[in-house]
Amino acid sequence: MAYRKIPTLGASRSLSSLLEAFKNPSAFLLKLSCAAGDIGQFKAGPVHIVCVNRPEWVHTILVEQASAFRKMPAVKTLSVFTGDGLLVNDGATWAKHRRLAAPAFHRQRILAYQEVAAQAAREAIASWQNGQVIDLEREMKRLTLTIVGRALFTRDINEIADEFSRDVDCALDYVNGLASRVTLPLVRSLARRNREALAAIARVDATVRRLIRARRAQPALHDDDFLDMLLAAQTEDGESLSDDEVRDEVITMFVAGHETVATVLTWLFYLVARFPEVQAGLEREARETGIAGDAQHGAPFQRPYALRVYKEAMRLYPGGFTIGREAIRDVPLGDYIIPAGAWVMISPYSVHRNPAIFPEPEQFNPERFAPENEQALPRAGYIPFGIGPRACIGGQFALMEGQIIVSTFAQHVRLVNVTPGEVGINPLVTLRPSRKIEMRVEKFTSD
Repeated sequence: MAYRKIPTLGASRSLSSLLEAFKNPSAFLLKLSCAAGDIGQFKAGPVHIVCVNRPEWVHTILVEQASAFRKMPAVKTLSVFTGDGLLVNDGATWAKHRRLAAPAFHRQRILAYQEVAAQAAREAIASWQNGQVIDLEREMKRLTLTIVGRALFTRDINEIADEFSRDVDCALDYVNGLASRVTLPLVRSLARRNREALAAIARVDATVRRLIRARRAQPALHDDDFLDMLLAAQTEDGESLSDDEVRDEVITMFVAGHETVATVLTWLFYLVARFPEVQAGLEREARETGIAGDAQHGAPFQRPYALRVYKEAMRLYPGGFTIGREAIRDVPLGDYIIPAGAWVMISPYSVHRNPAIFPEPEQFNPERFAPENEQALPRAGYIPFGIGPRACIGGQFALMEGQIIVSTFAQHVRLVNVTPGEVGINPLVTLRPSRKIEMRVEKFTSD
């Protein structure tokens, strides 16, 4: 059959767009994706990027033809920070690490983490004074870092939470700059060997290696947490992970389980504060169901409305807003061909804004995820954790964590937005707010 030419994204050639790419390559690529419709391409010298948003084609790329693609080179710049963890590696190494890490995210393990999340949320609320104004993003990062430390590493790291979170931010900013040199070489990003970022990476590395050394020295003090599983895991032929490989996966889990969830929660509470009917629905559910019993006793934590709110926040502001692949052979896609060597960008952010799937897509509406509506969604129409063999290994953990935090907050506290004006997005590795979001804490008198 005769294939059609993929439409060219003409706006990408303007001087203003190139200046935007120079300033923030992630924002530029996200803008390309949102402008692409079902499919569009951008060519600049040796770089050939194809943006795909149509759900059935996304399914083809990530599921049906997954073996025809590998990680896009720009994604691999993250290895400067995470090493060869699950986020960046490919092939046999990825398969080995995925298999060894999977038991930590088994359903029964996730049930065991529920009370960890609930207790951390209650402690965060207790640390605030009634009427206090908080930096929402900073507090969400502290909370999620506490949960990751306790649930995955049986370690309370509150004493280093702020510094650790700042170092992660600094490292990810640096990685974003490095990615631009791979993705947009003609723009020539100014990213260099930034001393501050490299020092931040070194501090994170040192912290994680101390955890590993301490665990190897006294393995019996802990109860089969994620770190224990990695250290003890073996393949069928008896091969285990080296300390370097364990370090890479630990940092990957810190980044994926801390930064992305904190970003989603930041946007969620910002949105809820703007929609009183959603706030009222969360508080009503929390009053009617309570919070402690099932989280403490191992039954699945179920707060349907809180889960809908969390899923809708992830629709609008997914923790991972880009999925990058490189075609290793020609791949037919409807009436088009993705040529070998092309870089394919799939953005959950833009896929989730398809009005044919989500009417009035910019509107915050948790009822989109009522059971009957969620069941009607097309395959790959909602992909906050990706889809296919490389879907996020911690997706169910994130859903549990977010649902519990939202419901715990709704029982004890209301966060009132005191930030003037609209807050935009600052796409880097995650969809961070463009500026600080401040919220006033209003504790319920029954507490």
